[in-house]
Amino acid sequence: MNRITSTEALEISMEIGRILLQNGSTANRVELMMCKVCSIFGYPETEAYVTPTGIFLTVSDGKEIFTTSIKRIENRQTDLGKITKISHLVYDMERQYCKEGVCYWNADKFREELKHIENEKAWPDWFKILCGGLTSGCFCLLFGGSWLEFAVAYAVGVLVSLSLKLLGNLKLNNFLLHILGAALIVVFAKVLDIWVPYIKLDNIIIGGIMLLVPGLSFVNAIRDTMSGDLVSGTARGVEAIFLAIAIA
Repeated sequence: MNRITSTEALEISMEIGRILLQNGSTANRVELMMCKVCSIFGYPETEAYVTPTGIFLTVSDGKEIFTTSIKRIENRQTDLGKITKISHLVYDMERQYCKEGVCYWNADKFREELKHIENEKAWPDWFKILCGGLTSGCFCLLFGGSWLEFAVAYAVGVLVSLSLKLLGNLKLNNFLLHILGAALIVVFAKVLDIWVPYIKLDNIIIGGIMLLVPGLSFVNAIRDTMSGDLVSGTARGVEAIFLAIAIA
């Protein structure tokens, strides 16, 4: 049996919050999860404040000593699998690993589990690229395209997904990445139009652009605003609008 110190509880909670926020979770969910983890460790007097680019957490050890940590979030992506695994871990912590502030695992074991979740890849890159092509092709059909246009849109989606993967290694900001992605969609579609006759570029370009639409950002902005996190909701909403402008 191990007693997690307030400093260790702060560190583990911050790491959980970072993984959640970097992989597409809402600010309200991150705040609730961090406070819940600290409470499981026996520190219910916890205050958390989360924005899309930063995490603030204060933990009290119950003896009027407060420990505060701030972490800046720079790289964000969408990986709902990691969010699910973190949720399962917190659930297991509450039901199995910790009872009344005393844990069967020590702090190092929790850190190891979090590191494993962060480094685990749910799907290989080649599979994501092929799925990007399939997404583009299906949206092309949805907007009235033919099966020939589906095949062309699939090729455009694969090429754009691969290009965005390579451009992502250059550490470009998200706004510029969406501008380049939209430009590449048009370029690839025009090139394929030369080789493949009797296709409508409109359906193909629309299918490709759907890969870039910031749908999750819009949804999270609405959810954060409705849950009372006005700063986070506004920030996500503005980000989504700027990304939509970049695509246009």
